[in-house]
Amino acid sequence: MGTESRSADAPILILTENTFEALDINDYLMRRGLDNIVSETKIENCDTFLDDSTPPPRLVFFAFSLGVPPARDWFLAARDRGWRIILINGKTTDPDVKGLPMLTRPFSTAHLDAVMDQIGE
Repeated sequence: MGTESRSADAPILILTENTFEALDINDYLMRRGLDNIVSETKIENCDTFLDDSTPPPRLVFFAFSLGVPPARDWFLAARDRGWRIILINGKTTDPDVKGLPMLTRPFSTAHLDAVMDQIGE
């Protein structure tokens, strides 16, 4: 995994089509004292995060369906960069997500705590 994405100044990305889910995760992160949180609800707007001229994120919550080619392509590009990704509602049988921390909907604060502890955040 790339260590460049672990800077405390780097953004945390919440990438999900569900605005309420993004707000819930954002609120959770803020209660943990984390800031510089960026949310996006359209996969087509996420390519800017992959731009090498922008700092890599500290952490990514990824909830777009990997069955959608642009979402899968974005996910694989982020994974190949060594970014820390928490996958939401991923299929554990998919070989591309092996070993990633995952959340399954519906999730609670306890589930978020467990996955954050798992990644050491």
